[in-house]
Amino acid sequence: MEKKTNLIEDVEDNKQSSEYLTQIYSEDRRPFTTYPSKLRDYLIKKIIKSKTGKFLDVGCGRGDILKAFNELDFECEGIDLSREAKKLCSPIKVSQANLENNEIELLPKDFDIIFSKSLIEHLHNPLNFLRSCKKLIKENGVVIIMTPSWYHHQFGPFYLDHTHVTPFTLQSLRDLGGLAGFKKVSVKYFYQLPVLWKYPYLKFFSKIISGLKVPYHPMYEELTSIKWPNNINNYIKFSREVMLIAEMRN
Repeated sequence: MEKKTNLIEDVEDNKQSSEYLTQIYSEDRRPFTTYPSKLRDYLIKKIIKSKTGKFLDVGCGRGDILKAFNELDFECEGIDLSREAKKLCSPIKVSQANLENNEIELLPKDFDIIFSKSLIEHLHNPLNFLRSCKKLIKENGVVIIMTPSWYHHQFGPFYLDHTHVTPFTLQSLRDLGGLAGFKKVSVKYFYQLPVLWKYPYLKFFSKIISGLKVPYHPMYEELTSIKWPNNINNYIKFSREVMLIAEMRN
């Protein structure tokens, strides 16, 4: 067991270092907000359709989404490559695992929901990862994948994180789900702006902003002197940096 742990930690050190979460996802760079609970409520309403169940967050990081689901009646567990995740997500159980090549070693058919946000683009072998997820969900379970849309990130944001290696389009993510054996796969564009979830017609303004290519941070750091207030900067940023959201079922 100790040898296996050391091997996983070697992978972590070589890929992202043991301080990836505390540096890249520090509170200074990524302040804590109410977004995780809003995203949780959106997923429950639109996809999960339940406020209970066994929930696995793969690539849980510092645990923002994991903790949001744990606030309700979900039985929660997490997995991450980073050894820091165990401490940051405590007391929720988190296992350290190399998701690149190895199957997730948990009980098969044990989870109602498997959620993964901003992980699959870090993997060279995403097909192996989705096949592992398929084995872990119950017959009526769901796998929810969120990843940057290459169409909306190819101008630069995708590579703000040096560990991003596999970009996805709507079509390629849908095909990947089918190749992994899922019978029902739905992939849509997703704006990380809760106001648009409530008022979808406002997406018109986001598309205008995106078309105008208004500069924002951190993408345009040192390229513009404009400093927007944080809420405006985020609206501009997430109007351009659209995600993909996939719903996969057996």
